[in-house]
Amino acid sequence: MKAKYFCRRLSLSAIVSTLSLVLCLSTFSSAQRSEYRGFWIDNINTDFNRHTDIVGIVNRAKSAKANAIFAQVRRRGDAWYITPFEPKFGLIPAGFDPLADLITVAHSEGIEVHAFVVVGAVHQSNGAPPAMTLPTSPIHVFNQHGGFDPVSRTIVPGPNNWLTRTLLPDGLSTSFQGHRFGSDFWIDFGHPDAAAYTVNVLMHLVNNYNIDGLHLDSVRYPDFTGTVQTPATGSNVGYNPASVNRFNLHYSRIGNPAANDPQWSQWRRDQVTNIARRIYLNAIGSRPNLKVSGAFIANGDGPATEAQWNSSDAYWRVYQDWRSWTEEGIVDMAIPTTYRREHLADQAAQFQHWNEWTKNHQYNRSALIGVGNFINPIEGNLRQVRSSLLSPSTTGNSAKGVVFFSMTTSNVGATNGVTSGLILNPFAIPPSVTDIRDFSEFASSLVRGKSVNGVTRYEDPVANPIAVFADAAAIPVHPWKVAPTKGHLMGFVRRPDGTILDTANVTIQNTATGDVRTGATDGGGFYGAVDLAPGNYRVTAELGTTRLYACSAVVSAGVVTTADVNSETTGDPPTTTAAVIPDTPDGANGWYLTSPTVSLSATGGCAGLARVEYSFDKGETWITYDGPVTIEQEGITTMLFRAIDQTGTVEPAGSRTFMVDLSAPTLGLTSTPSEIWPPNGSMTPISISGTGADSGSGLAGVSYVVTDEYGTALSIEPRSLEGASANWFETLLVEARRNGNDRDGRLYTIAAVATDAAGRSSTVAQTTVRVLHDRRAK
Repeated sequence: MKAKYFCRRLSLSAIVSTLSLVLCLSTFSSAQRSEYRGFWIDNINTDFNRHTDIVGIVNRAKSAKANAIFAQVRRRGDAWYITPFEPKFGLIPAGFDPLADLITVAHSEGIEVHAFVVVGAVHQSNGAPPAMTLPTSPIHVFNQHGGFDPVSRTIVPGPNNWLTRTLLPDGLSTSFQGHRFGSDFWIDFGHPDAAAYTVNVLMHLVNNYNIDGLHLDSVRYPDFTGTVQTPATGSNVGYNPASVNRFNLHYSRIGNPAANDPQWSQWRRDQVTNIARRIYLNAIGSRPNLKVSGAFIANGDGPATEAQWNSSDAYWRVYQDWRSWTEEGIVDMAIPTTYRREHLADQAAQFQHWNEWTKNHQYNRSALIGVGNFINPIEGNLRQVRSSLLSPSTTGNSAKGVVFFSMTTSNVGATNGVTSGLILNPFAIPPSVTDIRDFSEFASSLVRGKSVNGVTRYEDPVANPIAVFADAAAIPVHPWKVAPTKGHLMGFVRRPDGTILDTANVTIQNTATGDVRTGATDGGGFYGAVDLAPGNYRVTAELGTTRLYACSAVVSAGVVTTADVNSETTGDPPTTTAAVIPDTPDGANGWYLTSPTVSLSATGGCAGLARVEYSFDKGETWITYDGPVTIEQEGITTMLFRAIDQTGTVEPAGSRTFMVDLSAPTLGLTSTPSEIWPPNGSMTPISISGTGADSGSGLAGVSYVVTDEYGTALSIEPRSLEGASANWFETLLVEARRNGNDRDGRLYTIAAVATDAAGRSSTVAQTTVRVLHDRRAK
């Protein structure tokens, strides 16, 4: 940190007229920090329906030097944006798109917009059963798939019911046959259709709005405490019949598994992890630079060891194993909701423990700290921000930012969390009972460390001379986004008849290095893997006796490759296919009259393609294929072709034979004699001599037309020919007579045309025979 000193001279003439004292006040500045400073905007407490609401939100964020807004655009199966999948929130004026407007306004101020979506909870209805408030829109997911029977006013089971449930009797926190938790109904990610619908909803959002991030909330099972539940008992939730049936089919079991059954517990964790992975890969597959984050459960005390994580509420109560998500890399920014009161010692310790755990479990991704400013006075919030951003963990790891919940309730008076009365705020200067302050005061505390009017200090100026947000912060750079060295893979596993493999074991193997990644499909047959080294991969899916393959999947850095697994064979040799233009010979008898062009395409089998080759000399020499090949040599040409995969496996050569004839046959014709004398009326034989040649397909035949200028019908039968050349003779009988006044004599014309095997015709050749009038010189 570089220090700059600014001095001023104060005259103390009242004490010593000649004495002066130089007081030097130092202020510190450093390089711009890179960190997220965000606000969650929940549209339950914050109006987010009109342009004036949007402007107010952005202005408040700007005043606090925030650089990100996490705006709730999906609350309970409804939308604060335009989508064909879900209804728009009813209080939004017609024609107004809150998310689009927020993007425009926030981006103009250099503030990122992260679309905050509630994933699991899809409907909220208060009131005791059988009272039920239904969504007004018929397309709402609860109306379509909530299973509510308006006659019995109960939730009925069925394949179209996507809701999760508990098997415990309805009590204080559950109702409607175990389907409502508190006031919320949740979909079950173990229902394949519910998972697919969720992905489709979010991908429409990703593909149609220029959001900077997709922020997932409630990617888990519901958290309820109606009965005593512990890590040992497990949580009695997740019993949608479709999920239970899938579980039983996979493990060859029957009935409802116990809440603490280890396989059933892991099954529920897998359903939640599967949807998180599927959302992540689809989102970055469409928009690689999109940042996918999540608000994750951080109840109770933070774990101090890896083993203690398994006793965390996230892991066992709601089956949200987000520690494994950061390790796997299926989230870019983990944001645990570490909402704790800083002025209560036990909660402050819990906050620090979660802070430490989170910073140390970022792996190759990043983490932000969720600060519960809605339960803390300003002074406590500032302490938590400093702890989150400026105090590395004991192993030297730092968080990449903070997100406040929320903007509307930016601070409160100190309470004990049990009663509503205010207690002493120990961090006020001096310690005192403080009440809620305006947002402008909260913003001023962040950027100035004191109140708007400068009178109240929110932090000790000696201990903290520089406000925590005194300077603007840059958006952190994510190396795996801006300079990726790894790629990703996803796809579906389906049999050739189109049926999916549910919970199939998937093995992804680099064909060059042999490195293996394992996983499993979800209920829709989806599989995926992140952060794979670039290269060619073979994917194998196994379920019982069924084994399917994707023989070649090329992974590139920064790209999500799609490779569906649907082949029942390994495709061991590579396969080459030849496409010819024209696709059928344009001449007769299989001959081409124009040079055909051959395009070769090949699949490399499971090892991946190395190259394609072709040969015109029966395989004596091979030429590497690098583009379409035109056959320009006349005659019969045989082209061999083959592919070679990355392991050197050579495909048995295929072949295509091309008969090419690019030129017409030639024909010569002579007659002997060419003149007849005397014109004595006798029938005179004429010898017709023909000569033909064809270098392509060879001669096929010759036909004649004989003309007598006197109109006598004469003919010569067509003759079949063969070979590249031929000579032949014909005999024609003509009458040696002419009319007395025919001074030119009588003219016979013999015309002929030769054809070849390809159907080409020669030009017309002709010869003449004349019966002379006399022997005078012409």
